[in-house]
Amino acid sequence: MPEPAIPQVSIAGSESLQGADLRDLLRASILGSRLKLLGSAEAGTAILSAEEDEPVVIVPIDEDELNASRIVFLAGSAELNRKAYSQVRPGPSAPVVIDLTRSLEDHPAARLRAPMAEPAGHAVATQLHVVAHPAAIQIAALLQRLSTVGTLRRSVVTAFEPASERGMAGVEELQQQTVSLLSFKQQNKAIFDEQLAFNILARYGEDAPVSLESIQETIEGHLVSLLSATPAVPMPNLRLLQTAVMHGCTASLWILFSERPDLAAIEAALNHDPFDFRGRGATQPNPAGMAAQTGIAVGALEADRNEARAVWLHTAADNFRLVSQNAISVATGVLLGDARE
Repeated sequence: MPEPAIPQVSIAGSESLQGADLRDLLRASILGSRLKLLGSAEAGTAILSAEEDEPVVIVPIDEDELNASRIVFLAGSAELNRKAYSQVRPGPSAPVVIDLTRSLEDHPAARLRAPMAEPAGHAVATQLHVVAHPAAIQIAALLQRLSTVGTLRRSVVTAFEPASERGMAGVEELQQQTVSLLSFKQQNKAIFDEQLAFNILARYGEDAPVSLESIQETIEGHLVSLLSATPAVPMPNLRLLQTAVMHGCTASLWILFSERPDLAAIEAALNHDPFDFRGRGATQPNPAGMAAQTGIAVGALEADRNEARAVWLHTAADNFRLVSQNAISVATGVLLGDARE
């Protein structure tokens, strides 16, 4: 029997931080063998990028390339993603579109996805999949796994947003602020409208393009959707803070069970994919240590000294890698469905 043909896959926004991470993961899989890199270059030009010290060419968005693809990943700016999606021709042979940056979340056809926090065998019949915010994936997956140890009564989560969630502009502003602060120069505040360097923010300035409150609302909305499949997991109380961290999303969790939990049972439950449990003596989860790493690191497990039924946990993940992993899982599910037809 002949081998099934490998489908063409395209990434729109390949030059972005999220796009670069996605293409790294795809290159290591069979999907990377027919990968088309599309970006924001104008027609007739191209962007020269690097991949494992080798030059790669990212060409402009092309309608024919998009529609020749079985899977189209959207990883660019909101404007670029909307432009790419507008060029996808409707019909039974239309490519499946997977939005990694939530640009098309409000589109009527969009369905929120996070296979890492979905029940086994979960299938969604849609042409437009939107991957959830990485903090929502991280928190939902962790609470769902903990619910296998005992009945959850309540959880309080403090999540920490990295600068890279605002794209390259956020990373560059944090870098420029750090340099300016050390050299006593005026700081750039276009993205955060506050001093983020050497700081933690509970709110952005009034002139910031987006508010921290709106990001928290997005995460909460995604958690409602992801946790709806597991009614035994109550919606957490969430607070989002912006930290002076370039990359990686972290969270501190206080979990209240209905009865005193067995710490060994919690550790055992968190010793399986996608989790990497870090016990005493191991390096505890931190954003720098999770750069370009798959999965979710969990550690600093402690019983609450004032509430016998509660525990504390700390978790960290690479925000881009977490989204890329879930996007590829969505694509894999689509292709497996094709193979069964």
